[in-house]
Amino acid sequence: MQISDDRQRRIGVLVLLLLGTLVAVVQLYDVYADVVSSSASVLVSVVEFSFPGLLLLAFGAVVAWLYVNDWDGEHVLRVAAWSLAATTGVLALQAWVLGIQFLSNTGTDVRLIASANAAIGLVLGSFIGIYSVMRSRERRELERSEERYRSMTEDVLDSSDVALFILDANDDVVWVNEAVGTYFGVDRDALLGRSNDEVFAETSRAVADPERFRERLEAAENAAGSQERFECHVLSDEDREERWLEYRSQPIESGLYEGGRIEHYTDVTARKETTARLEARERVLRDLHDVLLDRSSSVQDRIAALMDIGREHLGLSFALLARVDGDDFHVRAASPGDWPFAEGETYPLSDAVCRRVVETEASQQFSHLSAEAPALTDCLSHADATVESYVGMPVRVDGELFGTLAFYDQEPSEPVGEWEMTVLELMGNWIGNELELARRRDEREQALRETREQFTSLVGDVEEYAIFQLDPEGFVESWNRGARQIKGYEPDEVVGEHVRTFYPAEARDAGEPEALLAEARERGRAETEGWRVRKDGSRFWANVSVTALREPEGGLRGFLKVTRDMTERREREQQLEHERERLEFMNRIIRHNLLNGMNVVDARAGLLSGHVDPEVADHLETVQSRVRDMVDLIETMRSFMQVLTEEDGEQTEPVALDAVLSAEVEKARNAYDAATVAYDPGPDVFVVGNDLLPEVFENLLSNAVQHNDSASPTVSVSVRVEGEEAVVEVADDGPGVDEAMRDAIFEKGEKGFDSPGTGFGLYLVRELVASYDGAIDVRNRPEGGAAFTVRLPLAAHALDGVEDSERASN
Repeated sequence: MQISDDRQRRIGVLVLLLLGTLVAVVQLYDVYADVVSSSASVLVSVVEFSFPGLLLLAFGAVVAWLYVNDWDGEHVLRVAAWSLAATTGVLALQAWVLGIQFLSNTGTDVRLIASANAAIGLVLGSFIGIYSVMRSRERRELERSEERYRSMTEDVLDSSDVALFILDANDDVVWVNEAVGTYFGVDRDALLGRSNDEVFAETSRAVADPERFRERLEAAENAAGSQERFECHVLSDEDREERWLEYRSQPIESGLYEGGRIEHYTDVTARKETTARLEARERVLRDLHDVLLDRSSSVQDRIAALMDIGREHLGLSFALLARVDGDDFHVRAASPGDWPFAEGETYPLSDAVCRRVVETEASQQFSHLSAEAPALTDCLSHADATVESYVGMPVRVDGELFGTLAFYDQEPSEPVGEWEMTVLELMGNWIGNELELARRRDEREQALRETREQFTSLVGDVEEYAIFQLDPEGFVESWNRGARQIKGYEPDEVVGEHVRTFYPAEARDAGEPEALLAEARERGRAETEGWRVRKDGSRFWANVSVTALREPEGGLRGFLKVTRDMTERREREQQLEHERERLEFMNRIIRHNLLNGMNVVDARAGLLSGHVDPEVADHLETVQSRVRDMVDLIETMRSFMQVLTEEDGEQTEPVALDAVLSAEVEKARNAYDAATVAYDPGPDVFVVGNDLLPEVFENLLSNAVQHNDSASPTVSVSVRVEGEEAVVEVADDGPGVDEAMRDAIFEKGEKGFDSPGTGFGLYLVRELVASYDGAIDVRNRPEGGAAFTVRLPLAAHALDGVEDSERASN
């Protein structure tokens, strides 16, 4: 049965305690016996016990130390065994001495001597046991260290992928691992004990540049106390593989080989290959970037450059861009030119390996065509050039298959990786996009040429406008028929002249031509009116617009100038202004002189009424009636002339329709006691009008009453909104409108209804409504009478109110 370590330790401690206790009991009993028997004094007994007692105390301290230090149980048992053995040995020796004394009848205190010796044996045995255990532990630890060292060197360092050289302070090789022989192709055992120079002679044979290798090693040796790194290229032969090694030197600062160093050679071939691949990819991407952004080269040149990049990237010999049209194969570009398919030629698609790409409309690659796709070896490309390696992808333009981009070689090759295929497909996509852009650019240029030709033809035939082009400095470049007629110059007389030629001297001195061009250059367009000069020196009033013409890149290409002769219109405007001033003069005469005079006559005739003889009373009434007619005519003429003399921009404003109608209805009620005038206000809206709007409804209400043959006429006024218009209807119950006169009732001088009026009232109404962009018409009502309908546009804020009310009602 196996005893646990803790139990072994406790048993050992217990044995030691029992031994110590037994010896102590014997000593104490002996002291007690001496004192009781009075055979010896107490002092003598204590002196006799002092040395064994000290030994026992030392023994107790040893036992306590063993227990506190938590030794292994096996070691504690060994100390106990040594203590027991030493005690037994001492007692046996003492028994031998006592036996001799006993035989010789010599008196001796056997117990005292035996216990003292036993104490000596205990202490001696415990120290011997401790010493034995410590030696055993040191020996075992040494064995374990040796095992760990052997494991590290044989199992770890010797099997490491890092080649290791250990050199002592004399620069001699004391140890190398297995990787040294593998990497450098040398016998590792033959290197041990040799100097570094001799070892270098063996290892440098494997290095690509031995001299450079030596220089770097010497630099590493001279850099004492530091770590040096560099890379070396090991070439391949029958004993070794080609690889890249990274050298690192590390000084040994302690131990057996203090002052020496450890040299590491780490295999970095995979890292170098990865770095090389990344650098190659970066170079390809950089080359692609440079080609794709090189707008100084033509599309064809950039396609050729891309094909060269692809060939180099894949390590293949030929590249081909072809357009597929049905069963035909048109070669657009070939790199290099010495290839069975000549650039610009057309071949049957069946003679090209690319037919597989066309059939599948997907990328294809064959690293060994004869083995992977023997059905394709009957084509022309394989028969003439023995194609074995092929990589091809479709090229699409406007989403349709345009053709193929392919790379070839006569020898089998390694399969193309995913990254390389992605790059090639990006090339194909870019070529498709560029061809698409080129096609659209050609279409746009063709359309632009046609448009320019049409524009040139159209401009050349225009006679009402002078249309000509200027260069960026303002010199004439073109001249149309209208320019010849308006300005009087023939093309050969004016092309190349500056635009200042057409300006009067005072305008040229003021810099007006340059200012107009500068404004057009800055804002894109400039427009002005002013005097210009013809070839014969005569002046004409011109409306001029100048438009800046720019290149697609934004640069100024020139100016397009359009000039219109506005002399006649300006003269007409001046004549109209003169006529307006004359009308305004007449309006003031009628308003202030004639109307005031008629009012005086009417007032004086009123004073005579009732004071004349009956035989002349009829004549007075006729005078008063004619005066009133003249006053009405003057008021109508005043309103009409006010319409004619109103300035543009001051004619209309928002007017509250209900306020106007309410006032006019109330005036009609007061003027015609026998008439009944009803008013349905409708929506409260603002319409387009001015202070003459009341004249419209005053005339309509007067006509409705005066043309009614009833003794008590009835007139109704209603308002409604239709869309963006206010509709006012004035209806009566009179005889209606003669259908033969309905279309002419609003003309000048048409009275109708046997009216006593002037015939200008309804004409004034139509003109006023028309000045508001409204309309008026008349119809006969089925129930009898006439209905006049006036449509007036709503003012802007009235429209907003109508929309809000409609939303609220919904």
